[in-house]
Amino acid sequence: MRLDTPRPHPARRRPQILAAIVAAATCLATACGGGGDEAGPLQAEAAAEQAGVARHGDHSVRGIAPKVETPTERDPADMDDPAVWVHPDDPDDSLIVAAAKEGGLRVFDFKGRVVQRLPAEVDAEGEPLNRYNNVEVVYGFRLGRKRVDLAVATDRLRDRLKVWRLDEDYEHDDDHDEDDADDLPLRDVTSPRMTRLFPTRPDPADLARGSVPNPDDGENTAYGLAVYRDKASGRVYALVNQNDEAVIAQYELVAEPDHTVSAKFVRDWRFPYAYKGQDLTQENEDDPARDFSPQFEGMVVDQQTGVLYAGQEDVGIWRIDLRTGVAEDRPFYETRSFDPNSRIARDLEGLTIYYGADGSGYLLASSQGMAHGQPPTLPTPGLDDSFAVFERQTPNRLLGSFRIEANRDKGIDGVQESDGSDVSNVPLPGFPFGVLITQDGYDGDVFDGSVEATNLKLTPWDAIARHFPGGPLKVDTRYDPRRP
Repeated sequence: MRLDTPRPHPARRRPQILAAIVAAATCLATACGGGGDEAGPLQAEAAAEQAGVARHGDHSVRGIAPKVETPTERDPADMDDPAVWVHPDDPDDSLIVAAAKEGGLRVFDFKGRVVQRLPAEVDAEGEPLNRYNNVEVVYGFRLGRKRVDLAVATDRLRDRLKVWRLDEDYEHDDDHDEDDADDLPLRDVTSPRMTRLFPTRPDPADLARGSVPNPDDGENTAYGLAVYRDKASGRVYALVNQNDEAVIAQYELVAEPDHTVSAKFVRDWRFPYAYKGQDLTQENEDDPARDFSPQFEGMVVDQQTGVLYAGQEDVGIWRIDLRTGVAEDRPFYETRSFDPNSRIARDLEGLTIYYGADGSGYLLASSQGMAHGQPPTLPTPGLDDSFAVFERQTPNRLLGSFRIEANRDKGIDGVQESDGSDVSNVPLPGFPFGVLITQDGYDGDVFDGSVEATNLKLTPWDAIARHFPGGPLKVDTRYDPRRP
């Protein structure tokens, strides 16, 4: 609920209100639970048994309960990737923007209520013309004489970016009417000149270097998305990967004279179609362990270092330095398909970063697996439906894993086969220490092999930090996404 007196953005009011939060965060990270990896094995084992941690060999996964969930989405809507928008003046007006694929786009508040529905366009037969796959938020984009915030999504059917302006004058309250067109936070500012993102695809006869025209048929088109603002130039970039291909392209977002946004190609990267002797184009419907894809999807850019983390679903997490354009020659972390000690199962999905001070923080990766819709691709006990946590600083050391399990007190089910996710350290309504938002591929925990009901789960970051196996993670609310 809004206060009668407007409150400034968290960065402007932190000196007055965050002393208690910092003290509590310090307690969470040190005296209240030990020193992370400093805890001894006997203490960790005892704590695990007391907390009910599930153990699988040397790998323990603690279940954390969500606090809020959004309404269930059903066919044709399929909830996927969320993004947090922090309001510039009042955190109570902050929102969650989420892709619902052929169901369009959704906007929620932090109680899980729908604020705005943006349905997909349809043709004369009522078939969707859009499929919004991933969505990201851009802060402070110069559009005309003003700096505005944007929501950007990949439109898989049209192979383009779709762009909306987030209205900073929007004010949310309990009487909000999502049907009131004059009181909605998102306004379409996509340029009619928006270019196709992947007019070509790798030549099947020469995947390393060759290219052939790519039909505009919604197949080998725009898929995963990340955004990045270059500090030196102030330019804003969209990083997009190509469906069914090992290709990532970089586009610059461009402000047009009519106050719309288009995109200009900058460069692309092509990754191997074979890894450790395995042909990633091999398909086998009868044996999932021999069914591979070169596909990337989950990506995130560290806004302070300029490093792009890109998840190749069957292979692992790659790093690209966007400041130099250099991609590493192998993933820094592999899936269980290629490393028997890995704690990430196929499919590797959503990536997100929790920012701490002085370069600290965490990279989170969804270890989706294939435990429900079909048999697992490889034996991965305890790894399906989990989230792996790495140190944010290179070499990105693995710290452990957790999963989102049912909150029986609130009647909220757990999270399975999670696609997209977003984590924020900013104090938000109901989440004073930040929040992790995760897509749930089986809302209601009905595992019938088909995804018919999906939604988002909101989990307090401090709950994850406090109960993390091996010792607590940091809680740090000082990072401001508007001033990275």
